[in-house]
Amino acid sequence: MSSVSNADGQSSRRPIALVLAIIGVLGIILGIVYAAVPAGDLPAIFGSTTPADGHHPIRMIVALVVGVALLVAAYFVNKSGKSSASADASAPAAQSRD
Repeated sequence: MSSVSNADGQSSRRPIALVLAIIGVLGIILGIVYAAVPAGDLPAIFGSTTPADGHHPIRMIVALVVGVALLVAAYFVNKSGKSSASADASAPAAQSRD
Protein backbone atom coordinates (compact mmCIF):
# COMPACT_ATOMS: atom_id res chain seq x y z
CA MET A 1 0.00 0.00 0.00
CA SER A 2 1.44 3.35 -0.95
CA SER A 3 1.38 6.42 1.21
CA VAL A 4 -0.10 9.59 -0.24
CA SER A 5 1.46 12.85 0.93
CA ASN A 6 -0.62 15.91 1.70
CA ALA A 7 0.29 19.35 0.37
CA ASP A 8 2.26 20.19 3.50
CA GLY A 9 4.28 16.95 3.34
CA GLN A 10 2.46 15.06 6.08
CA SER A 11 1.61 11.46 5.39
CA SER A 12 -1.96 10.22 5.22
CA ARG A 13 -1.01 7.58 7.83
CA ARG A 14 -0.95 10.16 10.60
CA PRO A 15 -4.71 9.90 11.38
CA ILE A 16 -4.36 6.12 11.61
CA ALA A 17 -1.49 6.51 14.07
CA LEU A 18 -3.55 9.00 16.09
CA VAL A 19 -6.53 6.62 16.32
CA LEU A 20 -4.26 3.74 17.34
CA ALA A 21 -2.63 5.89 20.01
CA ILE A 22 -5.98 7.03 21.43
CA ILE A 23 -7.33 3.48 21.61
CA GLY A 24 -4.02 2.33 23.14
CA VAL A 25 -4.22 4.96 25.88
CA LEU A 26 -7.84 4.00 26.57
CA GLY A 27 -6.78 0.36 26.84
CA ILE A 28 -4.10 1.22 29.38
CA ILE A 29 -6.59 3.31 31.37
CA LEU A 30 -9.04 0.40 31.30
CA GLY A 31 -6.32 -1.94 32.60
CA ILE A 32 -5.59 0.46 35.44
CA VAL A 33 -9.30 0.64 36.29
CA TYR A 34 -9.49 -3.16 36.39
CA ALA A 35 -6.49 -3.21 38.73
CA ALA A 36 -7.69 -0.44 41.04
CA VAL A 37 -11.43 -1.01 41.37
CA PRO A 38 -12.88 -4.18 42.93
CA ALA A 39 -15.08 -6.20 40.60
CA GLY A 40 -18.23 -5.49 42.61
CA ASP A 41 -17.76 -1.73 42.23
CA LEU A 42 -17.20 -1.69 38.46
CA PRO A 43 -19.88 -0.02 36.33
CA ALA A 44 -22.09 -2.37 34.32
CA ILE A 45 -20.49 -1.20 31.08
CA PHE A 46 -17.30 -3.12 31.99
CA GLY A 47 -19.07 -6.48 31.87
CA SER A 48 -20.27 -9.05 34.37
CA THR A 49 -18.90 -8.92 37.90
CA THR A 50 -19.00 -12.55 39.01
CA PRO A 51 -16.15 -12.39 41.58
CA ALA A 52 -17.72 -9.51 43.53
CA ASP A 53 -14.95 -9.38 46.14
CA GLY A 54 -11.88 -9.61 43.88
CA HIS A 55 -10.44 -8.02 40.77
CA HIS A 56 -10.35 -9.08 37.14
CA PRO A 57 -6.65 -9.93 36.66
CA ILE A 58 -6.99 -11.50 33.22
CA ARG A 59 -9.01 -8.57 31.87
CA MET A 60 -6.47 -6.21 33.40
CA ILE A 61 -3.52 -7.97 31.74
CA VAL A 62 -5.26 -8.19 28.36
CA ALA A 63 -6.25 -4.51 28.45
CA LEU A 64 -2.70 -3.43 29.35
CA VAL A 65 -1.06 -5.66 26.73
CA VAL A 66 -3.46 -4.54 23.99
CA GLY A 67 -3.00 -0.89 25.00
CA VAL A 68 0.79 -1.11 24.86
CA ALA A 69 0.67 -3.04 21.58
CA LEU A 70 -1.54 -0.37 20.02
CA LEU A 71 0.80 2.40 21.20
CA VAL A 72 3.76 0.55 19.67
CA ALA A 73 1.80 0.06 16.43
CA ALA A 74 0.93 3.77 16.38
CA TYR A 75 4.61 4.64 16.80
CA PHE A 76 5.67 2.44 13.90
CA VAL A 77 2.82 3.61 11.64
CA ASN A 78 3.73 7.23 12.35
CA LYS A 79 7.45 6.52 11.91
CA SER A 80 6.97 4.73 8.58
CA GLY A 81 4.69 7.51 7.37
CA LYS A 82 7.36 10.14 8.02
CA SER A 83 10.15 8.18 6.35
CA SER A 84 7.91 7.39 3.37
CA ALA A 85 6.92 11.04 2.99
CA SER A 86 10.53 12.20 3.14
CA ALA A 87 11.57 9.52 0.64
CA ASP A 88 8.75 10.57 -1.71
CA ALA A 89 9.76 14.23 -1.41
CA SER A 90 13.42 13.55 -2.19
CA ALA A 91 12.82 11.10 -5.04
CA PRO A 92 11.55 13.65 -7.64
CA ALA A 93 14.46 15.98 -6.86
CA ALA A 94 16.94 13.18 -7.51
CA GLN A 95 15.25 12.26 -10.80
CA SER A 96 15.12 15.84 -12.08
CA ARG A 97 18.93 16.13 -11.96
CA ASP A 98 19.32 13.69 -14.87
